[in-house]
Amino acid sequence: MSFPDHPALARHLEGVTYPCGRAELLRHASAAGCGDDVLGPLGGLPRDDRYDDLDSVFSALDAIRAR
Repeated sequence: MSFPDHPALARHLEGVTYPCGRAELLRHASAAGCGDDVLGPLGGLPRDDRYDDLDSVFSALDAIRAR
């Protein structure tokens, strides 16, 4: 799976209200017209985790990428 770089992800998630979960991130990214390169990695985040800010989203995605 490819992962968006941090600046691109920040642009796509601009305006998200934190804290939020995976579902809200996916809704926002989908509404922003993101493709599978963004929606795929976000969909791989744990369903029940909450993210306090964009940095926590980056950290979670980086942990998935490192596996």
